[in-house]
Amino acid sequence: MNTKLSVGGRIRCTAGYESVNTNSSKINDAVTPITVTWENIEVKTRKKGKILLNNVSGIAKPGEMVALMGASGAGKTTLLNVLMDRNMKGLEMEGTVKVNGNEIGQSISLISGFAQQQEIFVPTLTVDEYLMIQAKLRMQESPAIRRERVDEIIEMLGLNKCRDSRIGNPGLVKGISGGEARRLTFACELLSNPSLMFADEPTSGLDSFMAASVVQIMRNLANSGRTLIAIIHQPTADLYFQFDKIIFLSLGRTAFMGTPAESITFFSDCGHPIPISFNPPEWIQTKLSIQPTEEEKSQERIEHIISYYENCEISTQSCTEVTTIPTTDLPPFIENPGFLTETGALLKRAFIDVVRSPAQMRMKLIQKIVMGLFIGSLYWQQPLDRRGVQNTNSALYFLIAELTFSTMFGIMTFMEHELPLIAREYHDGLFYVISYYVSRCLAYLPLFTLDGAIMVLISYWMIGLNNTWQQVLKSVLISVLVEQSATSCGLFLACLFETTSVAIAFAVPASGLFALLSGLYGNTNNFPVYIRWMQWTSWFRYGFEGLVVNQWSRVDNSSYTNFYRDVILDQFSFKHDNYQLDVIGLSSIVVFFYLAGFVALLVRIRLSR
Repeated sequence: MNTKLSVGGRIRCTAGYESVNTNSSKINDAVTPITVTWENIEVKTRKKGKILLNNVSGIAKPGEMVALMGASGAGKTTLLNVLMDRNMKGLEMEGTVKVNGNEIGQSISLISGFAQQQEIFVPTLTVDEYLMIQAKLRMQESPAIRRERVDEIIEMLGLNKCRDSRIGNPGLVKGISGGEARRLTFACELLSNPSLMFADEPTSGLDSFMAASVVQIMRNLANSGRTLIAIIHQPTADLYFQFDKIIFLSLGRTAFMGTPAESITFFSDCGHPIPISFNPPEWIQTKLSIQPTEEEKSQERIEHIISYYENCEISTQSCTEVTTIPTTDLPPFIENPGFLTETGALLKRAFIDVVRSPAQMRMKLIQKIVMGLFIGSLYWQQPLDRRGVQNTNSALYFLIAELTFSTMFGIMTFMEHELPLIAREYHDGLFYVISYYVSRCLAYLPLFTLDGAIMVLISYWMIGLNNTWQQVLKSVLISVLVEQSATSCGLFLACLFETTSVAIAFAVPASGLFALLSGLYGNTNNFPVYIRWMQWTSWFRYGFEGLVVNQWSRVDNSSYTNFYRDVILDQFSFKHDNYQLDVIGLSSIVVFFYLAGFVALLVRIRLSR
């Protein structure tokens, strides 16, 4: 570790970290210089009109590492969201944000990277697998070049030791460390070689060594000509002095913007010199914070600091810079790889996730095998008499119910945890929503199809159902369509509601209503006219009728005639020639709920920005 003297007689330390390789040739490829300016930014809430930012201006130039600092509620996150044009729901904004003198709005996400504070990944993938899929979504180059780029980034960010380790989920699934996860966040963003990088508290939650290594990565990126803007919370003195520019916010206004050395001089000049024994950023943030026991005094102190800054030479120079930036060319926007390419990459990711979720796979298969054996044992070899017919029909309904409830409630849990990742990647311009939706549905298709078919086949001969090969195949087809109806409905509810608990609260009475319309609990022709039509919206109705009609359409018994068949079907208001109608009805329900789920997901993701 090397040391050198900094302003005020403090020791500034610069360290080299062996885990980070800064000599990668491709990572330091030429980038288009980007200057970001924001002028007279005012943000307030729509409902109450609360002012979050008040006349805030600033600039970040190529090669600069800019830190946004301030106490909680100062406006750091709001300003970062304004610059990225994200998370502005419920807010009104005035002022201008320009990139190289151009106002580009939400398109800024197509030329920048964003390292979020919360690491959101697919926990079942390894670091290498995750980066290769990200490379396919972010890069238009050949597989060989993508492979080379991923290898170089892994080497640069010191991820070699964990490249074959599963990412994991903190507190749930063991995986990589917090520092490695933070570096993986930067690795994903660097794949597209952005000229502009945003970061939200990249050092929070890390120990001093890991925090220093992350800042060192940021420093190297800035040295390569990129523009970096990051929210930083309570850095050490060493990390503080690695930034080129510090912007302190307080009460939604700019309290200071300049170099770390200038900040020490500024606060000394305005009557708040930093004691030798104090960490400069910690001392400054204390002076810019509202003390609970001294609110009025704190307010006056902050107002004095802000007023002093607005009238000092540093502020005048910054305002001049903001208004005199010329209009220059922008870097090329990230191009969408195309529907087939992105769907293929997302399908691979989703399929690996499903296969490597052993609890979900094992439990579903075990559950269906156990239920198949249970139903088969409960209704073992039913005779062809009145009670046997009644029990057989009950067994068929039980199969429909088991295919529905466990499937629908089991699939509704995935979206609550996955939506933040999908929303972030979508707003980064990596794929269309339809590509994600199709890939996720296809990945779930085997899991939510084969298990139901296995259950039906296990119980089929145990119950003594008619076993011509046509009837067996028809029963399996109905079972698959019923399970897909439940799957698509569960996906729709998961996409429609924000939390799983709300989705389940809606699904319980809805599925109960569909079950009542199946025909088992009452002859649907005797229902009131204003309710009777609802049976045609119930997959219980189509599924139960399909299995019952298929079972009694042909019986290997000479004493069984069409008369008995019609008597059995008439008690449910079923018709012997309705099997094809049931298949069409179930297929229509599957298509409807899948389409409705896509629309619900599209709306939610677009509103999430």
